[in-house]
Amino acid sequence: MRTKKSLINMFVGFGGQGFSFIISFVNRIVFIHYLSAEYLGVNGLFGNVIGMLSLAELGIGSAIVFSLYKPLAENDRDQIGRLMNLYKQMYRRVAVAVAGIGMALFPFLDHLVKGQSVPHLRLIYLMYLANSVLSYLFSYKCSIFMADQRSYIKVVWEQAMHLIQMLIQILVLVLTRNFLLYLGIQMVCNLFVYIMIAWHADREYPYLKEYHELPEPRIREGITRNIKAMFMHKLGAIFVQGTDNLLVSAFVGLASVGIYSNYSMIMTNINSLLTRILEAFSASVGNLGATEKEGRIHEVYRTADFLMYLIYSYIAGGLLFLYNPFIRVFFGADYLFPMSIVWIIVANFYLNGMRQTNLIFREAMGLFWYDRYKSIAEGIVNLIVSVLLVRRFEVAGIFLGTIVSTLTTSFWVEPYVLMRYGMKKDWKRKLRDYFVRYVGRTAIAMAVILISIKICGKIPDGNIGWLIVNGCAYTACFGILMRILYRKSWERKDLLDRAKGFLAGRR
Repeated sequence: MRTKKSLINMFVGFGGQGFSFIISFVNRIVFIHYLSAEYLGVNGLFGNVIGMLSLAELGIGSAIVFSLYKPLAENDRDQIGRLMNLYKQMYRRVAVAVAGIGMALFPFLDHLVKGQSVPHLRLIYLMYLANSVLSYLFSYKCSIFMADQRSYIKVVWEQAMHLIQMLIQILVLVLTRNFLLYLGIQMVCNLFVYIMIAWHADREYPYLKEYHELPEPRIREGITRNIKAMFMHKLGAIFVQGTDNLLVSAFVGLASVGIYSNYSMIMTNINSLLTRILEAFSASVGNLGATEKEGRIHEVYRTADFLMYLIYSYIAGGLLFLYNPFIRVFFGADYLFPMSIVWIIVANFYLNGMRQTNLIFREAMGLFWYDRYKSIAEGIVNLIVSVLLVRRFEVAGIFLGTIVSTLTTSFWVEPYVLMRYGMKKDWKRKLRDYFVRYVGRTAIAMAVILISIKICGKIPDGNIGWLIVNGCAYTACFGILMRILYRKSWERKDLLDRAKGFLAGRR
């Protein structure tokens, strides 16, 4: 049943996010046509600022979802109700904190933007802030669907409303070119999604209204410990992922933020697609950790890690091959970065992608505490190196800083924690084997990518047809080469057996 639920979640999430990407892409083309690059820069910049404010969330969501796995598996309604009450109480406090911190930053907006010419900048910021605060007041009930391996319910509501939102926003841009109205539509649609998901949760889990108590002090202490650890993880993530646009805006200029926003938009949608896959399996991994033995968990981990390797290496090569031609065709040559920067962006994507299996198993197994200082170190290294390099290499220096911070911290700490504290038996051998596989797979992926690009790169470029033909040719080359190289891999066999089992209707 775990596999079946995971695949249902994955297919619904992947399909919905893919459709959303198409609509978002059309929205971006219209956005660029009717508004300036500075508005794109503002969109990316304030998105990062609000992302930094999410630090106030402290990792409450991850800690509560982990705490829900066991009572949901045991149908312990009393404990589920208590945990959801605690979640609601904490998120109300988070909403107040985000609003307070956001308003404290309000007087300093001019220092975050270099050479801006966007009118109503402060009002735009307030609208972004309000949208964030509303999300904390209404969205906490989404967690029960995630923990109960039913994230597809949340995805359906989100994607349906996202489609409506994008269509209305496109119409508004064409008719009015009004960015404030554009943001207002986003706020209303997001609020509607939160309300509908809460309504659906009340209908699916009506017993939640019967409980008004909080969990016992012992349970709350465990959750608080995990929250403290997740706070450090979020703090590091903010410094690593949330400062790029701020640094580009402060040191290079808002127009460069606008150029990067197109690359970021494509990357964000790809990551959202892949996140749907990871989210689809996360609750199943949590259930697995609560019910299965360690040996079985490690087998599933190896298979999941192999799947993520195939996906991220394939997409990384596709981005190297098609990133700039895609942007040139749809947005124009004025929105291009040189290939040196594209290589760095794609390297970041691959490094972060290869971390995802470790992260999902760490969260599902509740191992937040053991690598809590890693994220702080990662964030400090990223900020220092980025600031040092941006003065000489500009945009490239900022992204190089992220690579350096990843390699010096997360690259080795995360698998160490997972093996040492999550898969304890013979963990040193498992850790050694992990790094050997990582290096070997990366070398193979690089060779396969370069060979595939070399074979496909002779097709003349210049239009959408070229992109489609080259994309199909690259996919065929990559797939054939990987099939040959990994034909005897047991991870590949296990992956195929699981897929066949699902199609045959087995558990």
